[in-house]
Amino acid sequence: MDFVHLHNHSDYSILDGAITVSKLVDKAAKFGMPAVAITDHGNMFGAIEFYQKARKAGIKPIIGEEFYVAPGSRFKKESVRGEKEDNAHHLIVLAKNITGYNNLMKLSSIGYLEGFYYKPRIDMEVLEKHSEGLIVSSACIAGEIPRNILRGKLNEARELAGRYKELFGAENFYLELQYHGIKEQEIANSELIKISSELNIPLIATNDSHYVDRDDAYSHEVLLSIQTGKTMNDENRMRFSSDQFYLKSFDEMRKIFADYPDALFNTCKIADMIDLELDLGNPILPNFEVPEGFNLDTYLRHLVDVGASRIYGSNIPKAVSDRINYELNVITNMKFSGYFLIVWDFIKYARTVNIPVGPGRGSAAGSIVSYCLGITALDPLRYNLLFERFLNPDRNEMPDMDLDFCADRREEVIDYVKQKYGEDHVSQIITINKMKAKAVVKDVARALDIPFAEANAISKLIEGDSLKKSIEMSPELKKVSDTEIGKKLIDISLRLEGLTRSAGKHAAGVVISKGPLTDYVPLYKDKDGSISSQYEKNTLEQAGLVKMDFLGLRNLSIIDKCIKLIKETTGDVVDIENIPLDDKETYRLLQKADTKGVFQLESSGMQNILRRLGPTEFEDIIAIVALYRPGPLGSGMVDDFIERKKKPELVKYSHPTLEPVLKDTLGVVVYQEQVMLISQIIAGFTLPEADKLRKAMGKKLMDIIDNLETKFLQGAEKKKIDKKIAVELYDMIKKFGEYGFNKSHSAAYALVTYQTAYLKAHYRLQYMAALISAAPDKQEDVIQYINDAKENGLRVLPPSINGSFYDFSIEDNSLRFGFGAIKGLGVKAIENIIETRKKLGTFKTLKQFLENVELSVVNKGVLESLIKSGSFDAIHQNRAQLFESIDLIIDFAKKYQQDIASGQGDLFGMDTSKDNSRIASELPPVPEWKDNTKLNFEKEIIGIYLSGHPLAKFEKEISSFPSYTLAELCEDNCVNDVSIVGIISNVVVKRSQKSGKQYAVGLFEDLNGSIEILIFGKVLDKFNVLINCGEPVMVTGKIEMEGERPQKILANNLKSLKEVRREAASAIHIKLDSLGVDDEVIVKIKEVIEKHKGNCPLFFHVKDHSETKTIRAHSTFNIFPSEIFIEDISKLVGHDSVRYSFTRYD
Repeated sequence: MDFVHLHNHSDYSILDGAITVSKLVDKAAKFGMPAVAITDHGNMFGAIEFYQKARKAGIKPIIGEEFYVAPGSRFKKESVRGEKEDNAHHLIVLAKNITGYNNLMKLSSIGYLEGFYYKPRIDMEVLEKHSEGLIVSSACIAGEIPRNILRGKLNEARELAGRYKELFGAENFYLELQYHGIKEQEIANSELIKISSELNIPLIATNDSHYVDRDDAYSHEVLLSIQTGKTMNDENRMRFSSDQFYLKSFDEMRKIFADYPDALFNTCKIADMIDLELDLGNPILPNFEVPEGFNLDTYLRHLVDVGASRIYGSNIPKAVSDRINYELNVITNMKFSGYFLIVWDFIKYARTVNIPVGPGRGSAAGSIVSYCLGITALDPLRYNLLFERFLNPDRNEMPDMDLDFCADRREEVIDYVKQKYGEDHVSQIITINKMKAKAVVKDVARALDIPFAEANAISKLIEGDSLKKSIEMSPELKKVSDTEIGKKLIDISLRLEGLTRSAGKHAAGVVISKGPLTDYVPLYKDKDGSISSQYEKNTLEQAGLVKMDFLGLRNLSIIDKCIKLIKETTGDVVDIENIPLDDKETYRLLQKADTKGVFQLESSGMQNILRRLGPTEFEDIIAIVALYRPGPLGSGMVDDFIERKKKPELVKYSHPTLEPVLKDTLGVVVYQEQVMLISQIIAGFTLPEADKLRKAMGKKLMDIIDNLETKFLQGAEKKKIDKKIAVELYDMIKKFGEYGFNKSHSAAYALVTYQTAYLKAHYRLQYMAALISAAPDKQEDVIQYINDAKENGLRVLPPSINGSFYDFSIEDNSLRFGFGAIKGLGVKAIENIIETRKKLGTFKTLKQFLENVELSVVNKGVLESLIKSGSFDAIHQNRAQLFESIDLIIDFAKKYQQDIASGQGDLFGMDTSKDNSRIASELPPVPEWKDNTKLNFEKEIIGIYLSGHPLAKFEKEISSFPSYTLAELCEDNCVNDVSIVGIISNVVVKRSQKSGKQYAVGLFEDLNGSIEILIFGKVLDKFNVLINCGEPVMVTGKIEMEGERPQKILANNLKSLKEVRREAASAIHIKLDSLGVDDEVIVKIKEVIEKHKGNCPLFFHVKDHSETKTIRAHSTFNIFPSEIFIEDISKLVGHDSVRYSFTRYD
């Protein structure tokens, strides 16, 4: 073989390369090539994956990058010839050895951190500085040497070639020949060959491969259209000039470059020169300085001993000391003492500055060393948590700790780590997003100009992550793929599925290195300026770097704020880490499923399980958290667990020795740790061996599971366990092991669950204030939480310029709406209002408010939002008058502030002793808004109806209708032909690209929440007036669920309440008290009846002392059911004394 591919673009050349790393390696192996290179555009994202897969396939990996080289300085961010293509020239750079690899990482990092301008760019300065160990070639016709040739600048091309030769050395610089049937390549090649001869610079032949096979060319064009946002119908779209950019065989390349065999042979010569061995898998821990007299191991032992004494007292139990000694022995032997000290240090910092820290996350809660260090907050011995689940001495893997911090202050902890280890030693971690099954179909459809509605419908037929499997499983999808357009869509989507779609920043991942990061990993900077590694989490781990997840847990912020509010409002000091875990009020709250806003327990499905189970101890909460997942729910494990809780006599154990392991879960295998302990007790597995079984079951590795079954049965036999029982046990743990959950994680999160439930049970007011404050931008949550507060007797006060703060607060034993949840109020405006109020005490008049706030931040938009939300009601109750006069008010206010600045005048030409009523008299008279207008403005500005609800006056009536509430839909999981009464708002009419017909999208809301409503075709035409009337309507249609929550209703019928009453009302009932009704009232009732005659029977329910008599009025007094009748009669007898009954509903 006299050729290897040295210029190839994997899919990490994002939306440009269409070759996965696996396919690149497989193709090279198929061709029998001894080596192959990866040279992605401007990055090294796939370098380690490529290195490992190539080595595994027996192929020498050549790691490179196609760099973008700035024409001048990398710091100069402007076009040279007015075209962005001229901002950077291509250059192929390969790592010859480990020095070259290190320089490649540095250059790649510099491109993003210093030279980015459209593309990550380097320049000659840094190439000279980091030239050692590199092999370089002139690249494609977008390289600077070929570009100069094509522009007739032959001398410049020759000079640059000579400069590169001198810089990298005669054996390390090559001129690159490519030919894809493109005329410009012919011209460039002709001159490159001349320069090669003149300057004695060797040639190489490459194919600039972007896709695997020739028949992938069209799908690659589609990929480019996805990248550029164009359609394939666009003549001006970006495209390659031929279909030759694929991985060609040696024979194909030999035919193309038959006249230049040396150019082919030199690729092999380069491959032979490559001598790169990466040291992967060996941990590289940052340096941690310990006090004098200690090393890493002895200092860790010292800290653990101090922590153990603090927790257990001076007389430490033997079981504790044995576990500590065992764990420390494993940690020190694996050389991970430094890791634990690093984590201990920043956790200690967080606690020192009062940043709330979670009790644990993942398997780290199974370590008593972590517990003694204060990293976790659960005693692993108390809850039977296993260290081997966290750190297995049989596997040389870095510990993996994920840490939860208060969401508001997580960045402070990361800043501390940067400060301690150096900014250049710490960064966040990249995420690589792939084109998944549903998304790729939508992307390809967009490029093929297939209407969105049609593409969306096809994507909804896809189940799971594999498009191929979905086609095999779904007859409807297979039918689509049999049509001409469907076949094209599916075929291209299958070719592009799994390719890289984009790069982003991991939400929580942080990497910490021993030296500057660029010594170990190339860096990337996103469009927001955030720096992260170019390697993903798993790749970093393989490279030996310390990675951790610094997660922001909103519930820790809620707990922290709640505790502060409790102290402010009651004086109570709650030590949340030491609350009793057997509190009766907390378990009563859980048994009632009063868990809106309780961590992990607020879904309707979880509430249903709580009601059925009736938890009575902390172990129940741990189990619920572990069981509430699709696998256990679908397998019947949850039902089994609940039944055994109710009927203890059903709890049985296959062998008496298993009772300590399974007692807390009533004989059901719930946790992965239980699988491990069963294999230890029954079969004599060591815990590291048991962890191997646990891991195999979780990943369904049948070869390992089958091999370990033999060992399990042999071990059971040695322990004289009946073979039948042993087989049954192994079958049981096989069945439940795949659903088993990590108990360490479940226990740690159950503690947060319990803490939030405890606070809600004992300090509901403070907890709801903290909870709602944490979700101002989540309208659905705010509505739910406010409804929950009201249902439980809490009063919610409207926003007020005199009472509100940024967050929800507590006032007069009530919740006060926060400014932060009002649309249109920026942080600066809120701060200015609150600061001004703090100086003045309270705003007594509108005049005083306008005189003192900064009108540059409290501007017209802010004032409109304050008026609409009712924030001025305390000092000026006519919202309409203020709103209509807002320009006048602002003009007066600005003039006043200008006059004051110049030492003259006061607002509205009045002296400061005049009161608010005078201001009102200066404003034009405007009648106050009607209730519905007020409520609609509230909804617009604060997201909810607060001072009332358009449906409130119909609530009693609606409860008699044959309709659901949104809350009931969650509980019953109804989807077809459902009727709901509510208000439609925010209607937008759109046109279907497929059919050209109009459809409407809006928001449908009842007293319990809101969902999206879709109204199509004839329904839209027929009910257009009802859709836009803003009045309550009954909608009948199909519900689309997402999980347990209704997401959309597809309307097929609408009715006004007037229609519902007319069609369905069977009678009207009026309650009267004989002691409170005189002749005058009777006469007025008769008058109202006369005005509203119809066909609906009328019943009077007359209370006379202790007896109530029902009297049916004569048919001449039958009523026409209407809202006006209800209003008129309610004025006489009270709203609660009038109700409908409905034939089909009672």
